[in-house]
Amino acid sequence: MRVLLVDDDPSFLELSKTFLEMFHNINSDTVDSAGEAINKLQKDAYDVIVSDYDMPAMDGITFLKSLREKSINVPFILFTGIGNEEVMHRAIENGANSYIQKGGDPKTQYSELSRQIERIVGHRAASF
Repeated sequence: MRVLLVDDDPSFLELSKTFLEMFHNINSDTVDSAGEAINKLQKDAYDVIVSDYDMPAMDGITFLKSLREKSINVPFILFTGIGNEEVMHRAIENGANSYIQKGGDPKTQYSELSRQIERIVGHRAASF
C-alpha cells in the first residue's frame, strides 16, 4: 500500500509519514503542494491521496477537482484542520472518499486515518 501525503506544513508531513509508516505499516511519500502532487502522480502510482485543505495556490478541494478533470481517480482523503461542514460537504460532492479533521490526540487521529486508508484500499481491491 502506498499513500501520497500533501500538506504545506513540513513538520505535519514528517509527523504523518512517521505515524503511518512506524505504527501502521503504511508506506508514504510527501509533497508540500498540490502542484507538486500532480507532477508526482503523473510519474508514480498511489493507492490513496491524503491532502490538507488549507494550502496556498490551490486548496484541497480545487486539487481534488483538478485530479478528477485529469481523469486521475486515485481515492482521496481530505485531512484538514478546518472543521467546517461546508468544506466537508464540498469535499464529498467533488469525489473525496473520506474527510478527517486534524487535531486532538495524534495516536487517535492517525489510527482513524490508517483505518480509513485500509478501508478505502480494501474496498477498491474487492471491487476489481
